[in-house]
Amino acid sequence: MSVYVHVVHLAYVDDSGDSRHGTTLSALIVEDQHWSGLLEAWLQGRRAIHKEFGVPKNRELHSTELYKGRGALCETAAQNARFTQRSRAAAGRIMLAELGRFEHFDIATIATSEVRKPLVYAKFIAWLEDWAAARNTHLMVFYDGQQGLAAPDSEPTPEELTELWTTAVRNAGPYRKVHRELELSSRRIVEDVIMQDSQFSQLIQAADLIAYGAYQKHRQSHPEIWRGPGSPSVDAIRAYMRLRPRWSPDSDHGVHWLG
Repeated sequence: MSVYVHVVHLAYVDDSGDSRHGTTLSALIVEDQHWSGLLEAWLQGRRAIHKEFGVPKNRELHSTELYKGRGALCETAAQNARFTQRSRAAAGRIMLAELGRFEHFDIATIATSEVRKPLVYAKFIAWLEDWAAARNTHLMVFYDGQQGLAAPDSEPTPEELTELWTTAVRNAGPYRKVHRELELSSRRIVEDVIMQDSQFSQLIQAADLIAYGAYQKHRQSHPEIWRGPGSPSVDAIRAYMRLRPRWSPDSDHGVHWLG
């Protein structure tokens, strides 16, 4: 008697890039049965940087804040004063190193000169369709964006809650449209896009650190494409390099250039 096992992967997606020269989209991809192990690996990193630097688990980790020295990320003023650029770089490395200790996930990034996010997203969904077909699996996509939820510890009025929800549904429209234009009989991306606000999702925060690091590494390797001022973030790149085993072998340091 044969047993049919249906495989579903979850893809946590975030973007990075340069609004003048192009965009990258990165996905943290995990099979459903390994989801809890992946989250536990990330939370191990959160526990480590809380112990070392005083960054609480419920404080959102955002790559630009972390690597550009913005925001008070620690619990106390004294901890924040000690949370220097060097410490922030170490925190980024700890997070992605702990994540990388878990073996059962993949990361994938596409890069393109297109800057219109819905068009970039359509390119990425097409790429993910091929990825899923090659592995005989299906994907559910969680994308960084508004969910219609109020900020933690806030007390919005009913009218404000309605506006938050209306805005979230409207902003997700272009991405939902990409999913609904897929051929139903053969599509590998199931359901509509699921918007997940990074402040409420640990794995979207992980995707954010990955996306930023992938963009910075591609920018370092291809200055002819990313011609913006300033230098790539060496700190973000060093953290991202902890995930080398999770890159696809046919990629450019984990990145696929789509033109």
